[in-house]
Amino acid sequence: MPEISLEKSPQAVYGTLDPLGFNGRIGRMRMLAWTLVLTAIAGAVLIPSMLITHISYTLGITCSLTVMLAYLIISLRISAQRLHDLNWSAWMLLLHLVPVATLILSFMLILMPGTTGPNQYGPPPPPNSTAVKVLAWVSITLAILSIIATILAFTLGLAASFINAASTNSL
Repeated sequence: MPEISLEKSPQAVYGTLDPLGFNGRIGRMRMLAWTLVLTAIAGAVLIPSMLITHISYTLGITCSLTVMLAYLIISLRISAQRLHDLNWSAWMLLLHLVPVATLILSFMLILMPGTTGPNQYGPPPPPNSTAVKVLAWVSITLAILSIIATILAFTLGLAASFINAASTNSL
């Protein structure tokens, strides 16, 4: 007669997280959180490196280009892992070279849920921690605020143009 085990159900197997690698999978919230942290680090390093241009133009530009190149490579790696979570090849990143397709791909990476369970790129990513959730919501909030600020700046600039035109009677 088989013995009945009183242990908990078997633990789910999760993939390892590697923000600097092309392998593995990450979910939507983790992609947003990692991108926010990466952008903050790049901005914090880029500002002093741009200020170096006042001392040495060549050194400042070299440091700035190095930071931007590192940002681009790590950002591509994060996006590749997100595409793997959707069970898509990282070659889809080439769509970023097409103007309208980059916008569509970006929205798909943010809005589409990943595949459940293991896929051809490995086991599912581990559950999100509280820090990942908070950083993802901060990222979403900042994106919405920047869109609102852009719309306001455009409409205020347009309104100022109309006011200037009306005041000079050249409407």
